[in-house]
Parts: sequence; structure tokens; C-alpha cells
Amino acid sequence: MDRACSDISILLVEDEHSFRAGLGGLLRDDGHEVLEYAEPAHLPPLATLGHVHLLLSDYDMPSENGLSLADRFHALHPAVPIILVTAYRTNHLDAEVARRPFVRLVEKPIPYDTVHALIHQLAI
Repeated sequence: MDRACSDISILLVEDEHSFRAGLGGLLRDDGHEVLEYAEPAHLPPLATLGHVHLLLSDYDMPSENGLSLADRFHALHPAVPIILVTAYRTNHLDAEVARRPFVRLVEKPIPYDTVHALIHQLAI
């Protein structure tokens, strides 16, 4: 964890309000700038989000799944790593993530220390 939390901005997309609010609050408490959105449909144009250092997204969301969002975001910002979280891990999802070296998949519930360490490991 060489970089200060204040040097890592995070785009958080999660439809489950309590998870998003809790994780976003913890990240802010540690000094991260966090842009929170309830679902991909609420995001500003992805081209305007090049200043973020990491995308952290839920997989199962009503308007668009996290893999589709990851693909669209990666096409515009290929250097930005993506963490995908899910409570519904399947072999199909594992295979889809394996085809995308820019995505890391983690399973809910995830301890905050684990996600925070992963952010610092991956963030550009």
C-alpha cells in the first residue's frame, strides 16, 4: 500500500443501498474520493470518468450487469482496474471474468480490510 488513500479515487456502482452506503462510508473515512451510483443507468457519460483510479461494481444490477459495465468502461479507460463483487458466484461468471484480465471478482460478503487491500494493490 504505497499510495495514500487520498490519491485513489473510486467509482462505486452498487444497487444495494446498505452495501453501497457502508462501503462508500468506510472508503471515505480512509480518505478515498468515492463517486457512488445506484446503478449504471445513473452514471454520467463514461468518457467523463477518466479521472477515477478504480471501478468497483456489483455484478447483479437491474439496469445492466457489472460485466457489461466493465466492458464499456474498459473500452474507454483500459488502464483502470475493475473489481466486480457478487453474492451469486457461478461457474459461468467465473469463466466470463477469466476472459477479462482487467476484472477481479470477489464474493460478498467481503471483509472491508480485504477489499481495501485489493484496491491499493490494483489502483493505477
